[in-house]
Amino acid sequence: MMTRIARFWLPAFLLLWTGAAAPAAQGEKKISMKTAPPAVREAFEKQFPQARVLGVSEEKAPDGMLYEVESEWRGRHYDVTYKSSGALVSVEETIPMAEVPPAVAAALKKEFPSAKVVRAEKITEGGVLSYEFQLKGGPKKEAKFSAEGKLLASE
Repeated sequence: MMTRIARFWLPAFLLLWTGAAAPAAQGEKKISMKTAPPAVREAFEKQFPQARVLGVSEEKAPDGMLYEVESEWRGRHYDVTYKSSGALVSVEETIPMAEVPPAVAAALKKEFPSAKVVRAEKITEGGVLSYEFQLKGGPKKEAKFSAEGKLLASE
């Protein structure tokens, strides 16, 4: 009896489990800048002339494909996301803590007093500015604040 259960249910479980995991693995796909849509390449080159492209990925979103260009420009790291039309979706710029607005820095210190900032990013998405931090030594690993210092999310 146990052998029959193991022969049927174990393969069925594995099939369902790997089938459910497949969409997560298919999310983001690395591509070359040459294979990105021309509108994406043109928009990036116009916005970030002479930037060094580190990588490009594409990801299917509910309203179409998104393309993220990871780059270095003027000594900074950028992750820039575009729609296939070349429309800008978001810009994530790694910044030093000295460039974080005082209200945001104070809110970060208040919310996570024991955490050390590993990375600070200035994010512009849909015309809205926010700041995201990778943290170490505290209860949370990431925190996102509005430009005014309001905690938006943490994990």
